Amino acid sequence: MSPQQQPPATSTHAAAPEALPLARILPAYWPALLTALVSLTLCIGLAWVRHDQTLAAEEAQVQKELSALRSRLEAVAQTTFAPTLGLEALIRLDGGISEARFQAMSSQVIRLLPHVRSIVAAPNDVADFIYPLAGNEAVYRLDYRSIPRQYEQVQLARRLAQPLLVGPVQLVQGGQGLIQRVPVFLPRSEGEAPRYWGVISVVADLPRFVQSTGLEDRQDLRLGLYQPGLQADRLGDLIWGDGSLAQRRPVLQTVNLPGAVWMLAAVPAQGWSQGPSWRSIETALSVGVSLVLTWLAGLLVYRRRLLVSHNRALSEEIAHGREVQTALDAEQARFRSLTELSTDWVWEQDRELRLSYVSRPAEKATQVPSQSLLGLRRWESPALVPGVDWAAHQARLERREAFRDFEYAHYAGDGSIRHVSISGAPYFDAQGEFAGYRGTGRNITSDKQAKQALLESQAALTETLNRLQAILDSASEVAIIATDLEGHITVFNRGAERMLGYNEREMLGRYPDFLHRREEVLERAAELSAELGEPIQGFDTFVALARVHGNETRVWTYLRKDGSALDVSLTVSLVRDRGGPAMGYLGIARDITEQRQAERALVKLNAELEDRVSSRTLELTEAMHTLRQAQDELLRSEKMAALGSLVAGVAHELNTPLGNCLTTASTLEERTREIQAEFNGPGMRRQHLADYLRDAGTAASILLRSLSTSTELVAHFKQLSVDQTSSQRRVFDLANALDDVLSLLRPRLRTTPFEVVCEVHTQRPLDSYPGPLGQVINNLVLNALLHAFGGRDHGRLSIQADELSPDWLLLVVEDDGVGMSEAVRRRAFDPFFTTKMGSGGTGLGLNIVYNIVTGILGGQIELSSELGKGSRFTFRLPYVAPQLSAKAEDRAMTPGR
Repeated sequence: MSPQQQPPATSTHAAAPEALPLARILPAYWPALLTALVSLTLCIGLAWVRHDQTLAAEEAQVQKELSALRSRLEAVAQTTFAPTLGLEALIRLDGGISEARFQAMSSQVIRLLPHVRSIVAAPNDVADFIYPLAGNEAVYRLDYRSIPRQYEQVQLARRLAQPLLVGPVQLVQGGQGLIQRVPVFLPRSEGEAPRYWGVISVVADLPRFVQSTGLEDRQDLRLGLYQPGLQADRLGDLIWGDGSLAQRRPVLQTVNLPGAVWMLAAVPAQGWSQGPSWRSIETALSVGVSLVLTWLAGLLVYRRRLLVSHNRALSEEIAHGREVQTALDAEQARFRSLTELSTDWVWEQDRELRLSYVSRPAEKATQVPSQSLLGLRRWESPALVPGVDWAAHQARLERREAFRDFEYAHYAGDGSIRHVSISGAPYFDAQGEFAGYRGTGRNITSDKQAKQALLESQAALTETLNRLQAILDSASEVAIIATDLEGHITVFNRGAERMLGYNEREMLGRYPDFLHRREEVLERAAELSAELGEPIQGFDTFVALARVHGNETRVWTYLRKDGSALDVSLTVSLVRDRGGPAMGYLGIARDITEQRQAERALVKLNAELEDRVSSRTLELTEAMHTLRQAQDELLRSEKMAALGSLVAGVAHELNTPLGNCLTTASTLEERTREIQAEFNGPGMRRQHLADYLRDAGTAASILLRSLSTSTELVAHFKQLSVDQTSSQRRVFDLANALDDVLSLLRPRLRTTPFEVVCEVHTQRPLDSYPGPLGQVINNLVLNALLHAFGGRDHGRLSIQADELSPDWLLLVVEDDGVGMSEAVRRRAFDPFFTTKMGSGGTGLGLNIVYNIVTGILGGQIELSSELGKGSRFTFRLPYVAPQLSAKAEDRAMTPGR
């Protein structure tokens, strides 16, 4: 009932009527009040929903920004620590690395990546290679085993067999840094585990590393890098950034780095929205609408319920989308890291089998730009090397079959040939229609080259073994038996089979003592025990003196397989490799049975002819005297022959200065007669006398220069002839001796375009053999003309001598010729080895040099050479040569030896 319909009140109840309408009005407006209350509640609910949507939008935006930052962080980390993988691959391929190569690669990396502080390679966990060394001297030769914390990291990387990234680390040079440690394993033969080589460490400056990722430049976000916590949604230790983010409900993303997994956390710089905004226009409008449309309260409530339900579904969808996005990001990161770290690459072909995608590692491995291949079928590439059965491959693709390890080759940008192996499988769309092929590719050029090199080395080794076996078998007149250091037979040639009746198969691995008479061996063992002062028995009976003196020749009795005996002259030599350690023993036996029988017959004959010997003693004495005279005459003849060769050189060299003297003297004589005639005549002009005096001075100068040259040449050749015809020991100046040798070679060098430079910086004279030393220099110069400068129109040979120590000098003979390969360098000093056989080379020049330097001169020799970089002979010679025995001295002084 409305207030106008109420009956009028009586005077006795005047106050009640006034209160009654108010009491009725309020219940009458309860729907409006209820609507207002519901509207207010609805406004509050809408404000909080808007707040939730704002938070969801903020989180989505932060998630998007964080994904871009994570990708850039992973890319910068991959670029920063990728050089260690290159070094690791290089060491694994070559079995090690040189200092020069390490420095070259490291300097380029630090130049391109300024936030990389240093690179360290530690074979056997000892820091032998450091770049840069300046500022890191304390790390050089550091043994990681002496630093437990670092060695623990090295051991962990070794156990995991993969890179390990550690940080942050307080650096000795100041500041914080990151250290990546990459273990290196060298491959072995098939079936064997790889061998641990050492570890490669890269030290990066943490602030500069973070700066290069762009994290510091983000003013709109508060960022932090953390170690992963024990739980997936928890953060561990702080690496960089804001340490308080763990309490601010941050957005997290996993960062996959080479050797570590980090968590990237972020919140907006101004923080998350802290509640609904009551001063917004939307709130004011909602309040106004609620006052105007209170009668629509039920409908608004219903709409609110629909909106809340929709928002809940939207939140669930957003949460599900986050989970899907996180999983997708993880898969993409894993795939990206695998493809970037691997040397393989991935590719795709469309329905028409045209290449639609090729990953970036393909360009590095094949040196062919990927853009030039996209849109082409694989067999349509212009860089293909012919010789591949593409028809069979195309037929397989038409059948939509998977394939593995299909190999082909193409030309790289530098003209070299790159071999490629690909594998692929077809893929289909949702309707089951063929959509194309996907697969992987691999560069197998190094494998091909390694296989080819292995085949070539195996062929060379087989040829060498066959040649050696042929040489041994050709020595059929002597028995050659080789053993190891313990006495087991390792070589038993055809001559030994023929002499003793045993075959090689039944002799290999046995001891040779059963070939001798036991009593003879025991008797010889007793003699050696008394001579050497130590008990000798068993196999040592045959090799004791060879072990001391290098070889021993003795007559033994061999027992053949049929039981018969034969006398042999057995020479046992100690065999060493080029490095010096003993390898075994070599025995060469010659059958002297007939010789011994002849000797015994000769002894018997001598006994019968004892009387006749006395009668012919005088005759034999005279014959011996005549023989000695003949020997002396032969010796003089050989010396004269050598001297004749020197005289021929002297005559050729003196011809020019003496010819100049003769021409000048005849001209001066003619001018003297002319001036004498003018002087005896009626008058002599002053100008003619002045011309004569000028010409006479010029002639005298020419005569003095030519005669000085002749005198110097005669002195050089005189000294050289004495040294060359008798290898007599004397004290001499090294510079003068070298000048004497080069003076003899100048006539030949003058006809060539090559230059010989000699520099001597020694102060002490030598007490040695100038003749053999001159022969060494002569052989090296002639060897350079024949081998080092063959086919060239220029070249330089330098001879340099320097002080090495108070007792030793260093003599270096170096040329800039064609150089030697490693195979030629290893055999350069072998006798009869030459690369110019049939073109003037005998293969004895460098062998004679080696024997003279290590024998008569008592020195050492070292040869270093590379193809295209010349050769360098380094001699370490004593100032005082060792004393030779009387026999060796006589042999060194004998001409022609």
